[in-house]
Amino acid sequence: MKRDVGREEKAVFAEYLARHGLKRSEQREAILEAFLRSERHLSVDDLLRLARKRRPEVGRTTVYRTLKLLQEAGLATELVLRGETRFEREYKRQHHDHFICKACGEIFEFSSDEIERIQEQVASDIGFVIDGHRHQIYGACRSCTARSARSEARR
Repeated sequence: MKRDVGREEKAVFAEYLARHGLKRSEQREAILEAFLRSERHLSVDDLLRLARKRRPEVGRTTVYRTLKLLQEAGLATELVLRGETRFEREYKRQHHDHFICKACGEIFEFSSDEIERIQEQVASDIGFVIDGHRHQIYGACRSCTARSARSEARR
């Protein structure tokens, strides 16, 4: 297992806490570690379950508060998908957008220079200055589409 996962992010978080007069705690460290080790878009419940593997006493409120601090420190961003909030790593990440399967909830990240170019052109055409955006495209993933086709074929 990698020991230095998220070393730079950990330093950013420690600096953020110190700058705001907040204490580092083993529970916060466990939550941060679990967050940084995951490659998924995590719900609060996901993160709670992962953090409790290291620190069983971690509570839901501590996860919520720590996620808020991670967002304020520029380490995490939230996505609201199908009424559920998920969190993903933000620090030094290249811009990307999301395809979201409405059937299973799977999230697929993608980047497209062409989409970026087109939206800049459209914005320019109407005199709009973009300072950020988030594309969330909903549909059905390959697995759910295949499963649906098999169900239809059985009827």
